[in-house]
Amino acid sequence: ALAPRGALTLSLLPSGRARAVYEQGQWRADVVLIALGRSAEGRLYLSPTHGGALAAARRARHVFAQISPNVPCVAGAEWPSDLKIDAWIETDQGPLEAREVQPGAVEHSIARFVAPLVPDGACLQVGIGAQPSAVVGALANHRHLGIHSGMLTPPLWHLMQSGAADHSRKGRDAGVAVVGCIYGDAALYAHVNQHPHLALRPPSYTHDAQVIAAQPDMFCLNSALEVDLLGSANAEAVAGADGRWRMVGGVGGLPDFTRAAVLAPRGQAVIALPARTPRGQGPIVSRPSGPTTLSASDADIVVSDHGVARLRGCSMGERVRAMIAIAHPEDRDTLRQEARGLGLM
Repeated sequence: ALAPRGALTLSLLPSGRARAVYEQGQWRADVVLIALGRSAEGRLYLSPTHGGALAAARRARHVFAQISPNVPCVAGAEWPSDLKIDAWIETDQGPLEAREVQPGAVEHSIARFVAPLVPDGACLQVGIGAQPSAVVGALANHRHLGIHSGMLTPPLWHLMQSGAADHSRKGRDAGVAVVGCIYGDAALYAHVNQHPHLALRPPSYTHDAQVIAAQPDMFCLNSALEVDLLGSANAEAVAGADGRWRMVGGVGGLPDFTRAAVLAPRGQAVIALPARTPRGQGPIVSRPSGPTTLSASDADIVVSDHGVARLRGCSMGERVRAMIAIAHPEDRDTLRQEARGLGLM
């Protein structure tokens, strides 16, 4: 009712990628709907994500809020005192809860190759899903790990609870896990409420190359839909039977963290994927069928359930041989033939 007829646009918790266009004035919402938490002292906090919400709200005609005591209050996500809220409702609803996916045999096989690459004192960036969960679970006996990531998930939280991650060796934000959002179950949201060793930061900080590169032993773990024989990764689309792309993901933080990690002292950036998908396809390919999310020149390490391919600093032929070695055994002869046909061997 507060917006003029025919001029209403809605911004529902825009993503971190949208933040810049709001700040630069390219987008302007009439109404921003936002979820907030309230601390015992009465201070308001953003729901546990730090994307483009604040930037959108600052340029909105009206800001409407849903305020809940079950939204955790996390340092760095304080609602600015100068930002007016036009109307709000009180609710007991908490944030969206994630359904945790349990790793299978293949994910655990990949984790057995990845875990030895992670030194004590490493600073971790991992995503969500069965594969990151398997790897993080395999790090339980590590010590002095740190967290600087786009997301805090239950497996990462377990590292903090167990003492494996104390953030003591981080080059920036020592003693504190820095994340862009928190995504888990109700138990996680309750645990992180006003936790002294956890902070939310916007994408301009979590994904900043200088910040990431300042972390010694930065270790980034990501995945992709397919990786070619030189290390180019597609994390966005699959090709249908008609050859048309079907977008199933976004760019995300893959290029940001990969490029920055290799600039950090002893930094590593891993792409982990199975040698065979559940549908029987081989994601290690001679030529990608979708867009290039990460170029071959940025590739560092690729891990499958058949081994580790270190690509940084390798020649073209060395890259091809390393990638074929971690492909499924039944795919290797075909990949060699295709590589010769492309002049890669």
